[in-house]
Amino acid sequence: MDIDIRPNTWEEFPTLKRVNGRAQTNFNEDGDIERFRIIFDPDRSLAAFEEGNIVGCTASYALDMMVPGGTMPIGAVAQVSVQATHRRKGINTRLMRRQLSDMHDWGESMAVLQASESIIYGRYGYGMGSFEYTLEIDRPHGEFAQRHSPEGRLLFIDEDEAKNIFPSVFERATLLRNGMVKRNDTWWKFRFVAPAMWRSDPRAWFVKYEVDGRVDGYLWFTVKDEVLIVKELISATDDAYASLWQFCLDMDLVTTISAGKRAQDEALLWMLADPRRLKQTFKDASWFRLIDIAPALSARTYSVEDQMVLKVVDPFLEWNNVNVILNGGPDGTACHRTDKEPDLTVSAADLGAAFIGGVKFRTMSHAGRIEENTSGALKRADAMFNTGRMPWCIDSW
Repeated sequence: MDIDIRPNTWEEFPTLKRVNGRAQTNFNEDGDIERFRIIFDPDRSLAAFEEGNIVGCTASYALDMMVPGGTMPIGAVAQVSVQATHRRKGINTRLMRRQLSDMHDWGESMAVLQASESIIYGRYGYGMGSFEYTLEIDRPHGEFAQRHSPEGRLLFIDEDEAKNIFPSVFERATLLRNGMVKRNDTWWKFRFVAPAMWRSDPRAWFVKYEVDGRVDGYLWFTVKDEVLIVKELISATDDAYASLWQFCLDMDLVTTISAGKRAQDEALLWMLADPRRLKQTFKDASWFRLIDIAPALSARTYSVEDQMVLKVVDPFLEWNNVNVILNGGPDGTACHRTDKEPDLTVSAADLGAAFIGGVKFRTMSHAGRIEENTSGALKRADAMFNTGRMPWCIDSW
């Protein structure tokens, strides 16, 4: 079997999307294809060809993600698929290796994906590093334990105003949460026409929450079969958060409120008079792949000042098998290779899982995944990498 792997062209894009849809057991309509053209980057899209036919593919997008201390460029990996006729022939492994090698050449030290199947990506060095909930509650059981008194007011707005004001609110809110990606103009354009937003019901409503003329939050929702479906509820303040949720739970002529891609530490549970009525479906969200260990660890700050030597084991990327010395704290970080003996031995995947505080080193050690070479190193590592709030990303790609 002669397989050629190369970047795609603009002309190949419609075929690529149809192939990807078939591999994911869904169908991309022409309208969907045109919407995804907005974010397509042929230089970051790879396909496996057999006799001119696409039999596998992957793509990535250059985005900036919030990490402790600021932002970090990432390769947001998407559209990973191999046709059913060509699976278990090593094609996906070749695609993943080429993609990570390209990112390494571009100077990107971390890739992030949202896995359709959790069994696949650990072998390529991705670590399950953040989690999310789908929330659902019947409206009659959605009373707050204490009625919230908003400081501002809620107003319905049209789509044009939403396009104008949502980006600035989202920008303020992303500063409060590691794991969020920053949306540039292209991504906002895609977000407003993305198939997942519109396919089930083309109608959408937009609500802003403002205090003294300042917009502190917004709600983007649809209603289908008496279910209020929260597409985005974004808040820059606790007051906006409570006010927007209370608005949803007070809505007439709906029986259920449903919201996907919500944070692992969502505060709504603690606001309800009857919290057991809130159905929470838990799943993994972002998977983190450290492509170049020292630059990746240098890209964030750390909660406490400390020095630690890590031995990183990476069976998939040869250059990543290194010992590094990490000097980090709240005010800055330095990380470089070293010959010193390690305090911890950890795989690249598990270091990725812990990278922005979504998983504790001690938890993975209890699972037999991390070796503590120096007594107390697990506790110190957890203190360094701690981020307070759990990471969260509301975007899909």
